[in-house]
Amino acid sequence: MSSEFIYDKKHCKIDYLADINAVQIIWNGFSIPKDFQEACNFALDLLIQNKSGKLLVDNRNSKVVSQENQEWLATTWYEKASKNGYKASAVIVSDNILNKMSIKSIEERKNQLGLQSQHFNNVDEAKTWLKTI
Repeated sequence: MSSEFIYDKKHCKIDYLADINAVQIIWNGFSIPKDFQEACNFALDLLIQNKSGKLLVDNRNSKVVSQENQEWLATTWYEKASKNGYKASAVIVSDNILNKMSIKSIEERKNQLGLQSQHFNNVDEAKTWLKTI
């Protein structure tokens, strides 16, 4: 992992992990829809730019994903991303119960689109799985 993030905001940090050809998103706290969508679209641009279909999503410090953000992912982002090569997410889970409930709802939409997703407790496990994709 590089020491500098390409996208570095209070609510989210994003980087490209060349060793596994994946985009890493590290969420922090709660994101209002404008900030959430900006970060997700930045990550999608990085996926396209690097011809990667893999995300490493670190939710350990994330709070609830708002209903509005969940709807936007389900109706807009996942479809656009899958058309542009996105195929798999390794998700590092949060201990926050509200985040867990949000992620469960989000996962249902990913499954409908045939996108792969696995949950992990740490970055190393997530990276190991992504290397197999």
